[in-house]
Amino acid sequence: MSQVSSYDTSKFESKLNTPRRTKEQDLFERVLAAAIAADRQGLFCEVSVILDQDETLTKADVELVWSSSKLQAALESRGIRTTKNPNLTLRQEMLLQAYLSPLNLKPIQTVAKQLKITSNELDGWLRQKEFAGAMSAKSADNLKSYIPMADKALGDLVQQGDMKAIQFLNQLTGRFDPNAKQQVDLPAILLQVQDIILRYVTDGATKRNIARELIALATGQSHFAALPEPQSNTIEVEATTITIED
Repeated sequence: MSQVSSYDTSKFESKLNTPRRTKEQDLFERVLAAAIAADRQGLFCEVSVILDQDETLTKADVELVWSSSKLQAALESRGIRTTKNPNLTLRQEMLLQAYLSPLNLKPIQTVAKQLKITSNELDGWLRQKEFAGAMSAKSADNLKSYIPMADKALGDLVQQGDMKAIQFLNQLTGRFDPNAKQQVDLPAILLQVQDIILRYVTDGATKRNIARELIALATGQSHFAALPEPQSNTIEVEATTITIED
């Protein structure tokens, strides 16, 4: 179970020089002093190096202060080079920077080999949650940086009258969706069909049977479910007048 930090992290971003010395100020100064000591020995400031300079510090303590912009600014003002992410080593950050560069078209294995990183070492890094998370975050940042350029390129194509670009823009803005299903008012359409049929069909029984089947369709049933009106057994004979000439 992870322990909840007893430090107020917001104080690492504010002015620490207060009349009453706080534990946050003490921790900040200890981490900064360890970083300065490592830099004076010509060492690159990573979390593991900081811990070697002060045995009273823990990895959690260093990571807590490391993420503050105040410490990064203090190190930068002193010319101390360090990693931006406390969970990454310098070589890991160098690999991410080279591999995720917009100009790079090589696979990560090739880039790692150029930086003298073995395949076993790279495989171990890719299995680390911190390294994989940093790679995903960096990739997302790179994609966001291309959005303004993509918007401009799309706008240029639209101005040139490119119909595919115009259609894509309409889809992107929600003005047009080719996959959207049109909403059809089926009962209303069936009523109109019924009106059309009844204008041309004169037989009463036929009209009523058609109406029954259309109502069944409108209510989601099969038109075969509508029982037809019984036909009359009476046979109507049309009278025919025959004229006999003399």
